[in-house]
Amino acid sequence: MATNEIKLGINLRQNKNARNTGYGKYYPEIDTQTTLSLRGFAKHMSDHGSIYSLDIIEGVLKKITQCLPELISQGVPVRMEPLGTFLPTCDVEKPILSIAAMENADPNEVVKGVHIRFLPYGVENDNITSRRFKQEYCSLEFRNIVDTVKVTVDGKEKKVTTLKPIATAIAEFKSGQEASAPSTGGSSQPSTGGGNTGGGNGGGDDDESYGD
Repeated sequence: MATNEIKLGINLRQNKNARNTGYGKYYPEIDTQTTLSLRGFAKHMSDHGSIYSLDIIEGVLKKITQCLPELISQGVPVRMEPLGTFLPTCDVEKPILSIAAMENADPNEVVKGVHIRFLPYGVENDNITSRRFKQEYCSLEFRNIVDTVKVTVDGKEKKVTTLKPIATAIAEFKSGQEASAPSTGGSSQPSTGGGNTGGGNGGGDDDESYGD
């Protein structure tokens, strides 16, 4: 059971790709907040009953940001139990065609770029898998329906993100259903025909109310 009192917000975005099997359905996205700076992260740690001062924690974190790239650039993965492992991977610029071509090959011409990747744990008992993280750490709540729309500002088209609270969307949907529902009540009864009542105003009123 999750122990975190601060909720993790879940937004919903509608699939608008008509060629996709999920067209029209709503899919979850994390409602991310403002990114913490390194100092902000250090302050968060120091506020959690740490015996270390803010400056000491910040200093250790800064040292990590210096040493981690150094080790990864040497091909040394770094494990941060129980979160996961930082490791290097590379992009290919162009492959070597044969063993014969390897003799004069330059690795700088073969490798396009080197990435620092993070691989979450998911095997050992003390590892944090996605389902375990959700169950033990996260307390979820729905927040907004997210959409991306195009607007024109100063003659230039740009994309903006819109948010509508899910509770508001549900209320609007229910209100729309009630407004479009046919009316079955009222004091007058439908005309059964015959005499002057069939063509009078009473018959017309009844037809109109049933058509709404």
